[in-house]
Amino acid sequence: MKETVMAHLPPPPVVTQEVRIVDAQGHTRILLSAKDDTPTILLIGSDGAPRAMVALDAAGRPAVTLSNPDPTWPSAALAIDDKGAHVKFDRPGGASSYLFLNNAGGSGMVLIDAAGKRRIGMTVTPDGKTKVERLGDDEKPLP
Repeated sequence: MKETVMAHLPPPPVVTQEVRIVDAQGHTRILLSAKDDTPTILLIGSDGAPRAMVALDAAGRPAVTLSNPDPTWPSAALAIDDKGAHVKFDRPGGASSYLFLNNAGGSGMVLIDAAGKRRIGMTVTPDGKTKVERLGDDEKPLP
């Protein structure tokens, strides 16, 4: 009777600061960590490079970062910070796009060309006023 009761009890929790899950070759593929008060889940590619990360910063704000297996292709990030929430796409060499919603309720989007120059900026203020700017080579508004 005692063995039957014990078989149905859940195992005790594992308490540690870091867990590494490895593949058949012994390479770390998943890292779960709470070191330095920064909870992190890291997914690692077969080449040993980080591919996806979910983390909380010291203030408890979450971020998700996705890296492309080809380092010349775009990466993506979704984050909450002290200013609000944002999604950013980056391509090495300069091109990026950025979508945000700030804590005051304003939102916007920024598009940056391959040379790293801001080309389009769009915003909506908390009271509903909109602004769309096309920017030239000097990053100043076009007429």
